Amino acid sequence: MQLRSWIAWVAGITVLAWSTVAVVQAQTVTFLDITDAVPGKYFDAATTAPDPLNPNRLIFGFHTGLDVQTWISRTFTASTAAFYRASAMDTIRFLVAAPPGYYIAAISYTQRGIGTMARTSKATGGATWVVDDIAEDLGLFGPNPALSHTLHLKDQHRTLVPVSITCGLFAFAPPLPGFATISITSAEVLVELLPLRQ
Repeated sequence: MQLRSWIAWVAGITVLAWSTVAVVQAQTVTFLDITDAVPGKYFDAATTAPDPLNPNRLIFGFHTGLDVQTWISRTFTASTAAFYRASAMDTIRFLVAAPPGYYIAAISYTQRGIGTMARTSKATGGATWVVDDIAEDLGLFGPNPALSHTLHLKDQHRTLVPVSITCGLFAFAPPLPGFATISITSAEVLVELLPLRQ
């Protein structure tokens, strides 16, 4: 093979390889029927949407501000401070649909937040999820509500998977000297796809 032909052949293989990678990366899931259990506070299904930079990542929306009727915060926060509830709990549910020729190989959930405690006060919480027919504990936490968990579904070859995530926060403090607060400030789900066997 002449040098010029060999270079052209290698360049063609390289372009083909990059084209294949681009096609695989372009495969995206569809998130359907996003709902949450507590309207008007905590999770906000209406503002929950795929990440524009990675459509396989669903970024959860959260309510903000105060409820104008009760003057209680609508944020996903449990606190002993005025204008907050001592507990906060919500469930968000959605369907994940794979594109044609692909299946859902793994789903990861990540949440972050902040919390503070003073003296003998307590700020705690926990989360669980149900993915398809699998129920799992995502974890319990103290004043730092950060957690991350991945469920692998490679052996199931599911192309449509329902997901339901429940989070709860709790704050307690004795009268006067104590103070506790805990908030979930961000949460997301990331879906991994694999091609179905032909």
